Amino acid sequence: MNNRQLNLFDTPMEDTAIPQAAQEYMPTGFSAPPYKKVLGLDLGVSSIGWALVKENYNSPSEILGMGVRIVPLDREESDEFTSGNKITKNQQRTQKRTARKNYYRYTLRRRALTAELKKHNMFDPNLFSLPQLKLWELRAKAVTEQISLTELGRVLYHLNQKRGYKSGKNSQSEEEKDPKYVEAIKSRYQELRAEGKTIGQKFYEELLKNPHYRIKQQVF
Repeated sequence: MNNRQLNLFDTPMEDTAIPQAAQEYMPTGFSAPPYKKVLGLDLGVSSIGWALVKENYNSPSEILGMGVRIVPLDREESDEFTSGNKITKNQQRTQKRTARKNYYRYTLRRRALTAELKKHNMFDPNLFSLPQLKLWELRAKAVTEQISLTELGRVLYHLNQKRGYKSGKNSQSEEEKDPKYVEAIKSRYQELRAEGKTIGQKFYEELLKNPHYRIKQQVF
């Protein structure tokens, strides 16, 4: 909260309205007001509180008025509020800013990797039109067999896109928030390690069994 004060003086009167100790430091002929008005503001995120106080020098202060002004919600915020959703503008801004940041970093990674692959003759545009099954077959093949440089470049490009799941938050709070989801990820990873397979091999086998296998739902 930010507090601001503004002194508003009324018509002047005799210097006797000011305490004797303070009069010693004032210029000769100085004329002081009988009292002062102080406007206090309490600036909040969604409201502004105010109070107007009359401070007399030789008598108790008096509150002339007080109140609060609520910053009205827009239509979207009002709908969210009435439906009971806990949502704030800052939360929405943070989500959108994070999405823009992640997309920007994603494009930087792709550009840097593309330039590096071309530098080492590992970039073949024709390999980017491979069907999904062929692409995962190439990844599975690369584990046990030797592949060409351009094919390796395509595998690296695909790995750069599918980087897996790594929470940037505290692991304990993440598990408390959605323990079943986190446990499912850990369980799939442990099964994969027990079978001695890579993610590429696992998905290729699943796609051979079911062409409509949902890869995006299988987070490791």
